[in-house]
Amino acid sequence: MLKVNEVFGPTIQGEGKTAGMPCLFLRLATCNLHCVWCDTPYTWNWIGTKFAHPDKFDPAKEIHEMSTTAIMDKLTELAKGVKALIISGGEPMIQQKQLFELLTELKRCGWWIEIETNGTIAPLPEVDALVDQFNCSPKLSNSGDERKLRIRSQALTKLAQNPKVYFKFVVANETDIREVFEYVDTYNMTRVYLMPLGKFPKELEQTRKMTQDLCERYGFDFSDRLHVVQFGGIRGV
Repeated sequence: MLKVNEVFGPTIQGEGKTAGMPCLFLRLATCNLHCVWCDTPYTWNWIGTKFAHPDKFDPAKEIHEMSTTAIMDKLTELAKGVKALIISGGEPMIQQKQLFELLTELKRCGWWIEIETNGTIAPLPEVDALVDQFNCSPKLSNSGDERKLRIRSQALTKLAQNPKVYFKFVVANETDIREVFEYVDTYNMTRVYLMPLGKFPKELEQTRKMTQDLCERYGFDFSDRLHVVQFGGIRGV
């Protein structure tokens, strides 16, 4: 059984290398970080927690235990010809052992699979073999997470050596670039995107030009947040 928050689509992949690709989303519950600007706090920020993020949610309403069969049935119902799935969270890699059965069935049925991860947990070899692309977003200090929580050297080293991994850093201001380079230089990261911080279109407008300028200046790829632009930052799209 997997702890699921929501299954939705068809929609588009909003970020990174495959931005604009028609896809479905499987959003898993629970996370091992607690970013102050997180746009999916309903996957981890429960009533009664002391995390700085202000939006609190009831886990009884947000966590749904689902079997592989139930998830595949839901995806088949929603798909409308789309066979690409983004597994997001929360932090999906917390449940990677439980994901194996689902990943196996998805590949048997010809699905393209991407996993979004914060880079604190390396994929198991059997999971890596079934995933087409990992979108890894290591957190900077602008997340509010303690360094010891967000930087896990062993996992980042393995991820940086994996040709399926694309890195994506959330940028809030120009000084963030120093931390980006710390990651890139320490772990020899390639395939690196910078993405502007912004849960809603107006926030995104304030950071987009600055992030684009940083990409041009330092040679990184730029990632917009197309789902925010198109749908306004609402949930379930």
